[in-house]
Order: sequence, then C-alpha cells, then structure tokens
Amino acid sequence: MAVKLKDLELTPTVKERKQSFSLQDLLAMEIGGQKLNDNFRESLYAELALLLEAGLNVKSALDLIASQQKKEKHQKLLQKIIDELIEGARLSETLQNQKKFSAYEYYSIKIGEETGNLIEVLQQLAAFYSQKIQQRRSMTSALTYPVVIMITAVLAVTFMLTYMVPLFKDIFLRMGGELPWLTRQIMNISQGFGTFIYFFLLFTAIAVAVHFIYRKRNSYKKLLGHIILNIPIAGPMILTTHTLRFIQSMSLLISSKVPLTEALELSQRMLSFYPIKSSLEEIRKLIMQGQSLNQGLAKFKIYDARLVALIRVGEESNQLGLIFKKLAVQMEEELQHKAKMLGNVLEPLIIIFLGFLVAVILIAMYLPMFQLSTSIGA
Repeated sequence: MAVKLKDLELTPTVKERKQSFSLQDLLAMEIGGQKLNDNFRESLYAELALLLEAGLNVKSALDLIASQQKKEKHQKLLQKIIDELIEGARLSETLQNQKKFSAYEYYSIKIGEETGNLIEVLQQLAAFYSQKIQQRRSMTSALTYPVVIMITAVLAVTFMLTYMVPLFKDIFLRMGGELPWLTRQIMNISQGFGTFIYFFLLFTAIAVAVHFIYRKRNSYKKLLGHIILNIPIAGPMILTTHTLRFIQSMSLLISSKVPLTEALELSQRMLSFYPIKSSLEEIRKLIMQGQSLNQGLAKFKIYDARLVALIRVGEESNQLGLIFKKLAVQMEEELQHKAKMLGNVLEPLIIIFLGFLVAVILIAMYLPMFQLSTSIGA
C-alpha cells in the first residue's frame, strides 16, 4: 500500500520542534545540496544500515559511526543527531532539523520508519550515492587525460606564438627579402595573439559573471539547457547523465511506496538540469489529469523512445519500481562505456591536432631559411 505524505505526521517529541511540516515545506528544501559531500552520505547510510542489521539501535549505531569520524564537522553533526534522538526525536526528524540533509533523504527515511523498512531504505540511499560517486569518477577518469593533453597543447602553441615566432621575426627583418605566404600568416597571427588572449579572458570573465548573476532565473536556465543539448557529443552525454539521476531517484522512491506524483516532485527538486526539471513538472500535471507516466514522457523529445516503452511496460505490469531499477543499471553501464570511448577517441585526435599545429608553426619559421640557403647555393 502506498504511503502518502499527508498520512505521515511529525511527532512533536522535542519541545524545540512543535511545528508540523507539510509536503510544501519538505519540497522547499533543495535536494542533493552541497552542504555534505556524497562520500560522507554514502558512508553514513551504508554503515548505519549494516549496524542496524547487526542488531544495534539507531543511537548506538550513530555513536559508533561518530567515534570513527576524522573530520570534526562530521563528529559535531552526528553528535547533534544523537542528542536529539536521546530527547525522543525520530531519525528522520533529526535529519530534517540539521538543515544539511535533503528532503529526498529525509522523506525516504521517514517512509522507512513508518513502514518498518528502514534498513532497506538506508541501503538504497547508500547505493544511490555510491552510484552517483562511481558515475562521477568514471567520467573524470575518462576525460582527465584528454583535458590534460588539451591544456598542454594550448600552452605549447601559446608559448610558440608569443615567444618563438617574435624571435624569428626579428631575425627575418634583419635578413630582408620577401617572406613566404605561410610565414607571413603565422607572424600576423602571432602579432594579434596577445590581443586575442586579452579579449578571450575578458569574454570568459563576463560570461562567468553573467552566469552567477542570472543562474537562478528560469529564462537563463532554459537558454543554457538548450545550448547544452545542441553541443555535439557532449550534449547527449550530459542529458544521459541527468536522465540517469532521475531514473535512480525514481527507483528509490517508487521502491519505498511513494505515490508517483510525489516521487516526481521530489525527483524534480533533486535535479538541476532545466530541460528535465521543467518536463517533470509538466508530466506531474498530466498524471494528475489522468494520463500515464509514459504518455507524459512521450511528449518530450529529451526522453528516449526505448525508455518510454519500458516504463509503459512497467506501468501495465505494475512493476514500475523494478523497471526503474533495471533502467538505472543499464543507463549507468551505457554512460560509463560512452565516457571511456570518448576518452579513447579524443586522446589521439588531440595529439594529432597538437602535432599538426606545432609542425605548421615550425615549417613557417624555417621555410625562409630553406629559401635563403637555396638561393645562396644557386
């Protein structure tokens, strides 16, 4: 039986927390905030689930976890949670009151407390953050080497254009004579390169400032999302990454018997990518009007036809939670494969491009000397 938020009232056991929390209050909190890193969240939920499964109560388990923390801020945070538990609060209440945990985590744990499946919910939360960490590591690992090569290429070309080419230019001026076309072009590029760098840095600074000023406006988010989706190669990968996060969150919430519309609203709060975030709001409204989830997803081109078809099967067979779980595993493997392939393709391409640029500059600089030696020999 699905558990609804309105049926879960907070028990005012601690005198400082006599106020009740509505669904709007929960959803007003930002899900997946950066106040606590994902590594700490994953470790906390995994260890807490293990200790509860071993027979310890919540307070004793948190005492043990707190004693193992190396960072003082984590020790203090867990101690505050323990103190509130001693005063009679539930674990979900203590997480809510710390303001460092998301509504996504708080609500899931509250569902677990009310249904008697707290250990399972904690394990699912640990798996969610573990997958998120692994996903980020895979992307970083695949793209680190190409990025390093690209930075090296930019620095090498910058050095040659700002130092080597002007050095050769002075030599050519003393030699006199007409320079080859390629040499003249490289020298012209070198002469304007300093101005180009200045304007590039200025443009970058303005772009960063505009981003921080307008980043919370929906019109800006919509424009940025549209630009990202149209970036070759990177755009589809970014879309897949955020779609995977949506699928993972839905898998956890549906498995915890959260009503579909409320699961969509919680997932929407977790996501920051505007195309998906805005689509979930529209899909939730369509479901409340009587349409199915797959019908709502099908109205947006950002969702793959295969994903929509599988969700339709899940709805028709009443196995939506299982479908989301399977989709999360498949999409994660697919994303890791794409990231690895992208890294493997970019590495040689960047090396070839760097070698070509360096070769062109060197040929342009030595070409006048070859012509001079030929004329002397003649």
